[in-house]
Amino acid sequence: MLPTFLGLGAPKAATTWLARCLDRHPDVFVADVKETKFFSWGHTIRTLDDYREHFASVDREAAVGEIMTSYLYWEGTAERVHEALPDAQLFVSLRNPMDQVYSHYWHLRRQNFHQDERPRPNSFEDALEMYPEKLLRPARYAEHLERWLMHFDREQLHVLFYDDIQARPAVVVQQLYGFLGVDPSVQPSMLQTNDKSVRRGTSPRNSVFERLYTGLYDGLTRYVYPPVKQWVGPARAEKLKNMLRVRETLESLLREDGYPDMAPDTRARLREHFADDIARLEERTDRDLSHWT
Repeated sequence: MLPTFLGLGAPKAATTWLARCLDRHPDVFVADVKETKFFSWGHTIRTLDDYREHFASVDREAAVGEIMTSYLYWEGTAERVHEALPDAQLFVSLRNPMDQVYSHYWHLRRQNFHQDERPRPNSFEDALEMYPEKLLRPARYAEHLERWLMHFDREQLHVLFYDDIQARPAVVVQQLYGFLGVDPSVQPSMLQTNDKSVRRGTSPRNSVFERLYTGLYDGLTRYVYPPVKQWVGPARAEKLKNMLRVRETLESLLREDGYPDMAPDTRARLREHFADDIARLEERTDRDLSHWT
């Protein structure tokens, strides 16, 4: 079985929350491993048959798929998806790019920028200089959607907005279910809870706690999770990680909700950087985005 739908991203735009909503629908099957990376540049699943294994447990679900936040912006992904899944339904969640970039920065900082060998940036502004591809490129939404629409019909692409998820989550989920062709009246349990995936993220309580968190997180991701994944397999390792809630526990002890305010001049520079792309996105989606400031 191969997917009938793909969630494309964007990072830090409530895709985890959307995946949970989809997973709770009885007629939707979501891949057993978050972010298989099959269609990415540098993916580790080499064959289509190996990719099918992530959907081997499909029973009678009408909609089958996965969500990978970097599918939106990685070069070559749209072509590879179209070659394998030309009839796939695609959806994407988009967030104010200034907020998305800032939230993504704190996410990457928590992960030590994926253990990059370069010196750790001392500030958001330093990170923008050091990691423009990681931070700025994912938020050029119009550029990426235009590339996807070179290969897929507009009717195959459903665009969601983070603003709507925060303001009208039930409506957003209902519309997504309808787009995927499953019963839109199903109401997943997270609609009645204040799910963390659609709230602001976390930042360090202080520099000591940040170093402690980073050390523990790096140790787990480098030396604990890889051998566990080899021993029990990626799917079971992912389930075990989610069940133990190690990251959530570390965050509750060593971090606090929300981020410090972005410097006004930095925000102004980002707004100027994304202005043309936002204008093109308004044309592509017929959506007024003048509140993205």
